[in-house]
Amino acid sequence: MPRTSPSRRHSRPPVRTASTARVLDFSRDWAGLCRGGRILVSIDRITDGDPLTEILAHESVHDVLLRTTPLGWTQLVLSPSAMDPYEPGALRDRCARLLAATVQASRFTQEAVATFLPGLDVGPAGMEAYRARHPQAYLDAADALEWLRTRDLPPEARERLALDLGTLALAVPVLEEWQPQRLHRPERAEQWFRVPRNRPDRRFPVLCRALKELPDEDLLRAARGGPDETARLLAHVRIDGEPLAHGRLPADAPTPEWLDGLVENVIGPLLGDTTLPQDDRDLLAGVWAVPALTMPGLHPALLSVVLTQTTSTNGRIDLDPPTDELHGHPLVEVLHNALPVRVPGVEPVGREPMWLDGGDTALWFISPWQDQRACHLSPAWLHEWLAELDDDTTLCMRDGGDLAGVLLGDRRLAARRRVVLLQHRTPHRALLVELPVLGLDEERGPVTMMVAHSELDGVAYLMLRPESSSPVLIVPTARVTAERAARALVERRDQVRFRLVTDPEDFYTSHGMLRDVMRVLHNFEAKPWPDTLRPAPPATPREPARRRAEADLDPFVARMERAQKAFARSPTAERFAELSAAAEGVLAAPSFPHVSLGWRIRLRQDVAGALYGGVVTLHDHDVLRRVVEIQTELVALLPEDSPERPAQQRTLAILSLCLRRVTGAAAPEELLLEALLTASATEAHTRRPSALADLRHLRHLRRPPGPRPSGDTA
Repeated sequence: MPRTSPSRRHSRPPVRTASTARVLDFSRDWAGLCRGGRILVSIDRITDGDPLTEILAHESVHDVLLRTTPLGWTQLVLSPSAMDPYEPGALRDRCARLLAATVQASRFTQEAVATFLPGLDVGPAGMEAYRARHPQAYLDAADALEWLRTRDLPPEARERLALDLGTLALAVPVLEEWQPQRLHRPERAEQWFRVPRNRPDRRFPVLCRALKELPDEDLLRAARGGPDETARLLAHVRIDGEPLAHGRLPADAPTPEWLDGLVENVIGPLLGDTTLPQDDRDLLAGVWAVPALTMPGLHPALLSVVLTQTTSTNGRIDLDPPTDELHGHPLVEVLHNALPVRVPGVEPVGREPMWLDGGDTALWFISPWQDQRACHLSPAWLHEWLAELDDDTTLCMRDGGDLAGVLLGDRRLAARRRVVLLQHRTPHRALLVELPVLGLDEERGPVTMMVAHSELDGVAYLMLRPESSSPVLIVPTARVTAERAARALVERRDQVRFRLVTDPEDFYTSHGMLRDVMRVLHNFEAKPWPDTLRPAPPATPREPARRRAEADLDPFVARMERAQKAFARSPTAERFAELSAAAEGVLAAPSFPHVSLGWRIRLRQDVAGALYGGVVTLHDHDVLRRVVEIQTELVALLPEDSPERPAQQRTLAILSLCLRRVTGAAAPEELLLEALLTASATEAHTRRPSALADLRHLRHLRRPPGPRPSGDTA
């Protein structure tokens, strides 16, 4: 591989302290907390035997406790700016530490209630298996409620009391105390939660023991009266001699007005904290401009269930490999990052995830008949790979993290079948809010839907396709969620019309579509693949040659790098002549036309940048003319929809106008245009440096000087 590849930050994630990371990882399964309102369930748990209904019952308890307690709403407000993909920085670190303090203080209360309640429906014969499916720490926390099983109460009363005890423990007055106690400062929040009466995990067992002492008739009255009646019966409870204060929520929460006040209360002090960078605070203000859009957990829990698959990779992993090697696998999963920040990409087994820069794409190559591999591709490499992809390959696009794109605007994808696998958006957000983002809208005609039931108990796939048959959107979720979402879509009365079918022949429009869907689902559930899903052998076997061509090009690139360093140390005409010959040698190398498209683009950028040094230092207008020629070739090489093309076209325009000026051919309006373009390019350069140096130097070039003196005095 040529050694002029710019450094790419794929390998290391943003830094978090170990304690904060452990606490937040502990809470990742809480419905709506750290996952943007999503209840994410690994399909591996289902295939290993965990009942999906039991998992959903557990997560639904978390959802209720988060949305009915002051502490839960505080956690919901902090979570969007505390976790990926929020921009790393001082403010995210602050929010992560605050969120960790709230989780650390309440996690066993949450898990106690969420573990105990689903177990109430489990009989003695199944209790041992139920307990074996839960961590011992969860079981130990739930022991504080076990006495409820022995009381002479209706099942619904036991459920109500367990939920009320969790609610009262979590009802600490954190919202009332947030600003007076300056709890937006992590050290003050941590100190406040260390006080036993402010710590839910200290309140919960004390409240459980106190309620246990009451007779059954009082317990029944408390269950009928809800948390307020339970709080009245437990008003005598003290911790360290102090009564318990309970935070309150309005009965109609969350109204839009209440959400505005909640955000102003919790986020407002962060926006005014001058110890945080101004850019971070400006970004946070923009994120929370419309609280109802940012706040997680506002839609129904049952429309938030998404089944996910493990993405850890134990095969070969590359960065921008030769694209002619990336063929032959029947299934390729694709994750594109359309966000302006890095997001997790390929995750090597046992290591931190590799980070995917904005505009880059992660690919996983999957086959039961050959070794797995994965890679990250920059835009030019992706364009080349897509252009050469054969029709027998199933392309499965994962919807990107939160608002990241799925590459549906790429013209190469528009011309071929593909599947979109929902892994990040909730069914509610994807189907009722963002369908056009996923390729389904009124311009594509009516949407046909089908609910495909899995052999796994409780699992279903809601599948949707436009009239044009591609893409097929697959929503892996619970059966009840798929059926409810399908009904909601059929009842919609807006531009997009939905049609629910039950016969697969009415859904699949071709054998290729059926094969694509079957490959995706067999891989998702880790089922053995039948031979009918095996790809047909290519008519002409591929013979990858780009890696060899790149190796052959290495000596030419190394020679140019050495000449560049020599010219930087001694910027003379002789040194530049050596640099110019070495740079031209790269473009003239026999192997240059045979390397990957991305390297042909980057190396032209590097050669133009190297020669540009002669333009600036030696004021050589012939060299400027050559730089314009190379830049013209570069722009012609870039795909029409390349994200790099606009900036490279602007650079070409500036160089061309400068050449006309110094040769005396520029009109007055061209001089003004050059100045405006140079100013805008300089601003862009400060944000995103390019191969060419600061283009402001071109403004100092004048008409050709007289003959140069001989020797090294140029």
